[in-house]
Amino acid sequence: MRYLFFALALYSVMGFAQQTAQNLFSHYQSALYQIRIIELGSGNKSSIGSGFQINDSGVLVTNYHVVSEYVYFPEKYRIEYLAADGTVGELSLVNIDVVNDLALVQVQSDNKSTDFFSLSAHLPEQGSSIYSLGNPHDLGMIVVPGTFNGIKKNSFYQRIHFTGSINPGMSGGPVVNPEGEVVGVNVATAGNQIGFLVPLTKIRALISMNDFTPISANEYKRVIATQLMDNQQRLFERLEHEEWKLNELGGAKIPTLTGPLLSCWGDSNSADQEALYLSVENRCSLDEEIFLHGSLRTGGIEIEFEWLESDEFGAHRFYDFFSGSISGASAGNHAGKNDVSNYQCKQDIVANNHDVKTKSILCLRAYKEFPHLYDVLYIGATLNHESQGLISHFTLAGVSQGSAMRFTKQFVGAIAWQ
Repeated sequence: MRYLFFALALYSVMGFAQQTAQNLFSHYQSALYQIRIIELGSGNKSSIGSGFQINDSGVLVTNYHVVSEYVYFPEKYRIEYLAADGTVGELSLVNIDVVNDLALVQVQSDNKSTDFFSLSAHLPEQGSSIYSLGNPHDLGMIVVPGTFNGIKKNSFYQRIHFTGSINPGMSGGPVVNPEGEVVGVNVATAGNQIGFLVPLTKIRALISMNDFTPISANEYKRVIATQLMDNQQRLFERLEHEEWKLNELGGAKIPTLTGPLLSCWGDSNSADQEALYLSVENRCSLDEEIFLHGSLRTGGIEIEFEWLESDEFGAHRFYDFFSGSISGASAGNHAGKNDVSNYQCKQDIVANNHDVKTKSILCLRAYKEFPHLYDVLYIGATLNHESQGLISHFTLAGVSQGSAMRFTKQFVGAIAWQ
């Protein structure tokens, strides 16, 4: 009897979800659009995404990354929509929020749908059923039932954790509660029924700051630059004021952020009885990045420490081994030669207040499109001992010189011996 009751309850829940999905599709399909980026030379689409209408003036919400190639290269692309009734038309770019991966676009023809989505007054309770709508793989609009799991932990760029399948082409589509009210926007998938959504508050913020007048193409990069600069300032102000504590790593003490901002992992070869040296590692990173276009991502942070020691090596051999271990350090973000300059590096010997002497290499490369923003690469190797030492390394993506220098001073000054 217990199993029969469970089966009936499960059937009832599945039936409710199916009926809700059908109702959502039938009521709102005219307010859902496929968004196409058209390459002007060939006249064919180069990428697709989804979008949804939010007012009777034909304004749609989508992801920034859906329209990013047009934003960067407006002379090469245009934005089109495909409506549920097969209508095709042109879209203009109203505004963007590159940090939160959102964009507003507007239907240019007079043939605008009178149907549109409303925003929910609040996020649902954790565990609630929600529904992702979009256009996967150019197959037409679908509804995917899933579960609201709250705001993702260890997240500076806030995302909702969604249990459900967000497939390519669904980016920019709405995620709604059973009443059809928008609670988030499809943005990314981590596979295995793990998806991430831009939360309701970010959508509201972008809509509220707009009069829905399209911005001109020559303003796109200026808007992005301002948003990136403001974002890095907020991020590094938070890093400077978060609580850092010293954790033991081999014979050293390293600075580690105690809050939820960075995810940290560790490893060592201590279980390998045949190893000629001991290696103990600590790695922390900001998991999210800001997508700018196909070959450029920014906004990330990586911090790495490795403690090395060996009684098997002589002083000269250990020095060669130790020096060679720092040669593989590289930038933490993806950027092409058209996006950033070559690294310019400065080398120095630094002694901090904890009597730790470090050979430091600090490198910066400039963003060609965004003055005053840089990627930073730091490598440090302690010089106090002949058979053991600490290698420290960090990369910062898309920061001002002022933020970079303050972070470097805080980072190098905190390292200590046990």
